[in-house]
Amino acid sequence: MTAEARMYRRAIVLIGIVLGAIAVVGAAIAWAVAGPAAAVAALVGAAVAALGAIPTPVAMLVGHRKPPHVMAGIVAFSWLGKMLVIIVALLLLKNVESFHKVAFAATAVTGIVASLVVDVATMRKARIPYVQPGP
Repeated sequence: MTAEARMYRRAIVLIGIVLGAIAVVGAAIAWAVAGPAAAVAALVGAAVAALGAIPTPVAMLVGHRKPPHVMAGIVAFSWLGKMLVIIVALLLLKNVESFHKVAFAATAVTGIVASLVVDVATMRKARIPYVQPGP
């Protein structure tokens, strides 16, 4: 396994753990503040954050050993796919009367920011050489 693959796998696992924790804490706070409907909205917000965060390292894991044009296609397709899913989800949720938008937004934004922090921290700690040593 390459150093890049280890980095992408670690990012996927850490993002999953962090988003799981944010889902639990966000749902608990939302339930305490605004009731069960807000807790459901917080869980949906965590799911949307996961849809925004996890496809990118998965696409990088799949494509990092492919030629550059193939990798670019994989990453672009994953980005386009996740954006379409998120837009459709937001369009469907905007018309739901009992949906607690503040709990949803707070959890989704917290999850996305936390996943960006995990991505940056994982990349900074990865031991990936800049050059290939000669024979």
